[in-house]
Amino acid sequence: MSGLFSRNNLIVTGFALIALGTGDTTVQAQQNTQCFSIEFFYDSNVNDAAELRSGLESFAKERSGLVVHVRDVNDDEASQKRVNVIAKHFRISSMKLPAIYGLKNVIADIKTEEQLRKRLKEILLLTAYVRNGCPHCRDTKAFLAKYRSRYPALEIKYREVITDASANREMQAVVRRYQRSAASLPVIHYCNGLTIGFDREATTGKRILQTLDYWSNACQSEKKK
Repeated sequence: MSGLFSRNNLIVTGFALIALGTGDTTVQAQQNTQCFSIEFFYDSNVNDAAELRSGLESFAKERSGLVVHVRDVNDDEASQKRVNVIAKHFRISSMKLPAIYGLKNVIADIKTEEQLRKRLKEILLLTAYVRNGCPHCRDTKAFLAKYRSRYPALEIKYREVITDASANREMQAVVRRYQRSAASLPVIHYCNGLTIGFDREATTGKRILQTLDYWSNACQSEKKK
């Protein structure tokens, strides 16, 4: 990315529709640390969104492995064009600002810091719906534990769908949302999508890493080494 500079104590970078990672091998994937990018769009002509930007700054300080990009659509024509591109891609007729974009999620019309923090936590969450005694679920847990340190900003949560009725209902609601069928376990929800079942690291695991790397980039501190 180009044009790295600081504004209002938030990290702002040049434009890229997505932040791409490589991680060609298992060794590289384990060694690299990936930072997720969150873009914050606002219109200073309407509201400078100072409270929300301050809240975003605080959240980024608390959550290691997160890079924030601030876009003022009033100050920069390119920022407005970018909002239009994102809105078109997600089939949003009119993007209501302030809004955040990251990990294949768009959250528009943010009104309070509480709402902002809640939605950021949702975006940065990977939930695996599992069953005790399920060998594929066991392998999933081992795989995610192996790569947890690679994505420090990502929270990983496991929900047991047999002994916990609320977890089962939540899983069923998630698969209906994506018009899928939970034909096998685990069901892994992340980056606004689902991975159903787990074969092995070289296949299913590789696809999960590719998705996470698609929405992240090597952290700046590692690039400088």
